[in-house]
Parts: sequence; structure tokens; C-alpha cells
Amino acid sequence: MEDKFSGQGFHVLGFLSNDFGNQGGSDEQIGGCIDSYHLSFKQFAIDHVKDPDGAGPEVPQPVWQWILAQPNPGPAPTIEPLWNFHKYLISKDGKLVAEWTSSTYPGDDPQNPNDSFDTNPIVQAIQAELAK
Repeated sequence: MEDKFSGQGFHVLGFLSNDFGNQGGSDEQIGGCIDSYHLSFKQFAIDHVKDPDGAGPEVPQPVWQWILAQPNPGPAPTIEPLWNFHKYLISKDGKLVAEWTSSTYPGDDPQNPNDSFDTNPIVQAIQAELAK
């Protein structure tokens, strides 16, 4: 998606966290994953995206404090990420316009022979925002 839409002002940002069963890993493990999968989009340092147990003292990164304070635009049932790879779409004017759970594949899902990049709901939402 970064390669396809970056020329129109769209960017993918990866926020790494160990808030979900410590699956984020270490900086070295993440660096190896980025290299292995040839990720070209910006990855932020490992930090909290939520207060894992609701009792502190963990405080989400400022961008996550902002996201979690926004009204839920859907289609996901909750704005708080419940697991890794939750996706958020923020408009050019800084509004949270959509969000999807981890299970929503962003693009052409190789596990779904009926899926295509152009009919994917995330791709369609991105294209609608870029057209504005």
C-alpha cells in the first residue's frame, strides 16, 4: 500500500508494542523481520499502545492517547487495539475516519481466492480519502 499510494500523500506507519503477549519482540528481532519482509514503511520504537492492565503505570505513546480519545468510526467494534495489526485510517486533515481489527487483511489476501486488492475494504477506504 505504501508503494501504491505514497505518491498521493498516503503513508503506512508501524507502531511496535509488546502489549499483546510480548509478541513485538526486541529491537533486533524487529529489525530482522523488517529486513526479511522488505518493509519500506516507517516503524516506530517499541512502546505502549495501551495501558495493558488498566491500572498503569504504563502510558500509551501520545499518538495512541489521541487515537484512543477519538470516537469510534468503525467498522471495528472497539477503537482500542485488541491484538497486533489493528489498522487505523487518518485523513489528510487529521481525522480518524476508519479502523479495522487484526483479522482484516490490508490488500489482496493470499488466503482468500475471492479477494482482490481493488475490492478490499481498506483499499477502498484509502482511495475514497485520497479522492477528497
